[in-house]
Amino acid sequence: MKIMLIEDDVDHAELMRRAIETEFEVYWTKSGRDALKYLKGLSAEARPVVILVDYGLPGLDGLGVLRHILDEAYDIPVIMVTGQGDELIAVKAMKEGAYDYVVKSVDYFAVLLSVIHKTLQQHNERKEKARLEDELKKLSVTDDLTGLFNRRYFRARLEEETIRAKRQRCSVSLLLIDLDNFKRYNDAHGHVEGDWALKKVAEIILRNIRKKVDTGCRQGGDEFAVIMPGANKAQACGSAERIKKAVKEAEIGRITASVGVAEYGNESIEDFIEIVDEILYKEKTKKHL
Repeated sequence: MKIMLIEDDVDHAELMRRAIETEFEVYWTKSGRDALKYLKGLSAEARPVVILVDYGLPGLDGLGVLRHILDEAYDIPVIMVTGQGDELIAVKAMKEGAYDYVVKSVDYFAVLLSVIHKTLQQHNERKEKARLEDELKKLSVTDDLTGLFNRRYFRARLEEETIRAKRQRCSVSLLLIDLDNFKRYNDAHGHVEGDWALKKVAEIILRNIRKKVDTGCRQGGDEFAVIMPGANKAQACGSAERIKKAVKEAEIGRITASVGVAEYGNESIEDFIEIVDEILYKEKTKKHL
């Protein structure tokens, strides 16, 4: 693992380097700007795990370096190194995002390794906490079986997109998808195969909508929905036809898809969903005539 040391005083840099290099590879530079330039050319994997930066650098000082690192979102913990009497500056650095600080006292270099280890531990704990929070957030809006967004998220996202459509006077369309013959398939093959069929349909839906634009959701059972920002009815109908064709060609027993499609027309969300649901019902009814 690599530590970046930014220190313009050669004697102090040598003391710190000797203390650190017993456990870490050390990259030393005298200039904050040179350090930032060096970081910019590194891949995420090659970046240092910790940056030690002297507050009193000429030109771009330690706080300036810290701010640049935070702005660039490098995700590297920074330890501020200050002279005696600069403790208030060190506290300010921590308030701005530094993990810790070291004061240049008589034997400060002796505690460097313990400060680095503490910083690494704190950084790893923060990353794990953020990962768990993201996972919990994802679970709260994601359908467990298919990985699509769930009904709760569907409602919130549809409200968000209809408000945007009104404000920006743009289109948003909605697909409601219901599987034909799914109950028969589930009864004949069992719930395990039924779950597999639902996951397969979810994959088909995702392949036939716009990545990072459209939102695919599972409403429950064998019902799905797709929110299509910026799409008019003709464009939404094109996506609906592709989904129906792909489901049929997948040959999951005799399962096919019926799709209701409508473009938002400034009605309430409840009315909008009801309009699309009625169109879906009419399509399903035709198949049983």
